[in-house]
Amino acid sequence: MKKSYLILAAVAGLLASCSNEVLVDESANSASAPRAIGFSNYSDLATRGDATVKTNLEYYHNTFAVYGTKKSTVDASDPVQYVFGGEATATGVQDGVTCTYQDPADAILGDWKYDNPRYWDKQANYNFIAYAPVAAANPLRYSFSAAQAEVSAPAVSGNDFVITTPGYTLAGTNLQATATEAEKVKGFTVEAGGDLDLMTSAANPQVGASHDTEVNLVFKHILAKLNVTFAKAAVLDGSTVTIKSVTITGLNDNGTYAESTYDNTATPAVSGWTASVDDAAYALAYTGSQVLNASTGNPFYFIESLVMPQTVPTAAKLVAKYTITTGTYSEDFTYECALTSAFASFYDRFNYFLKFTIAPDVIKFDATVTEWADQTAVNKTID
Repeated sequence: MKKSYLILAAVAGLLASCSNEVLVDESANSASAPRAIGFSNYSDLATRGDATVKTNLEYYHNTFAVYGTKKSTVDASDPVQYVFGGEATATGVQDGVTCTYQDPADAILGDWKYDNPRYWDKQANYNFIAYAPVAAANPLRYSFSAAQAEVSAPAVSGNDFVITTPGYTLAGTNLQATATEAEKVKGFTVEAGGDLDLMTSAANPQVGASHDTEVNLVFKHILAKLNVTFAKAAVLDGSTVTIKSVTITGLNDNGTYAESTYDNTATPAVSGWTASVDDAAYALAYTGSQVLNASTGNPFYFIESLVMPQTVPTAAKLVAKYTITTGTYSEDFTYECALTSAFASFYDRFNYFLKFTIAPDVIKFDATVTEWADQTAVNKTID
């Protein structure tokens, strides 16, 4: 039986910032009243402190680590001060200060609380940057290019976000271990274990004298995410199609990261990741028994996993096993395709979709008859 399928190319998704806004409780009666430094992570469409909104960081993670420096505008002899995070006494990485989402909001710092509130210096300039989430399993750190370097965007002064271990290794967490009709988006968290949705923020410089009400940190996902769905065509509406397994093998599962190398303006784009193999048995997998909807219904998601940004290896492949039952007859099928037939590469910050529609040709019969092959007649005379 011939099977046909539909593959949709990768789409750029999850590029919207994860965000929320922090409210800072201040005295509104005095222009000179000291203002605590509060943080926000929001877009214009986001709501304040709502963990159900996809453009809020707390939808994905409830912690981030922030780095912040200030430099006096009136005292040239005053060295760089490290308001958030460890002091750069030499080149290398430092730990940031943990901010934790609060519900209800903290009375002083609002939705994102850190220990020991800091206050704005109106005669200083600041720079802030952060990563999320804060976890022992997250090897991301901010690295300073020199002693007494100020916080800045990666590649601006040589500072960078880097992986502090030999590499970050993905386990193959699949949010669709039980197939559903909708993309789940979140779930790669500290609490859930397994693979983490690693994020870094853009740098945010602030002028102390005219600072924003909160420091807005706009985060982005630095890994890629892959979604695989299956549906059936109208030709199978009289049959039951059951997906029994979907497996992707051959991808690189380990990577080192340097955000300064990321360049989405290049052709082709340049990833911040350098991928390699840590475990040859690494796979993204679904195993179960899910009956597909009628052709007019929704497809089911069977794989929703983080993947290491990489050029897709030629050995990477997808194998799906399914059963078609029509009446009292049931037949098993195994479908295999090279992943390179759908994607050449996976890039940082992109959400990819691979959508299959099972649309086999029905086996039909026709019948003809080969005519008798006439032989030369034998003539006989009966006397």
